[in-house]
Amino acid sequence: MALKKKARQALILDILNHQVIDSQEDLMKALERMGYEVTQATISRDIKELRVVRRADKHGQNRYQVLLENVETTPNLVIEGVKTMATGATQVEFMISVKTTPGSGNRLAALIDANQIDEVVSTIAGHDTIHVLCKSKAASDSLINKLITWIE
Repeated sequence: MALKKKARQALILDILNHQVIDSQEDLMKALERMGYEVTQATISRDIKELRVVRRADKHGQNRYQVLLENVETTPNLVIEGVKTMATGATQVEFMISVKTTPGSGNRLAALIDANQIDEVVSTIAGHDTIHVLCKSKAASDSLINKLITWIE
């Protein structure tokens, strides 16, 4: 049975609040058990739109969780995030690789994305690393200087 987007996303949030889901496949199976077929691509888009990240819960178990209801968009929040979660940064041409504390990659990338930093085109996040794609080499030069200042 097909679900409209808003209903599907509400159902996904309900599942994530009541079950430990640690992969998109697990989320697809949970929806299938409820009688709904959803593609992995749809799940992936919904996760991004809902600001769902995979991180450790209070028991140390990795699971999908809603990042924040409303991510604040203030530069100070990004600076504080970098200061508390980033451990280093390396520039390669117009890309910057940011190392983070374990489990913080998705959270810090979401903060960067939500704040629409001028130099940044997009981010790709993993467990403890973020790749930041900048608009140009000059933009990357500017951002790496800021990041290094905030990390130190």
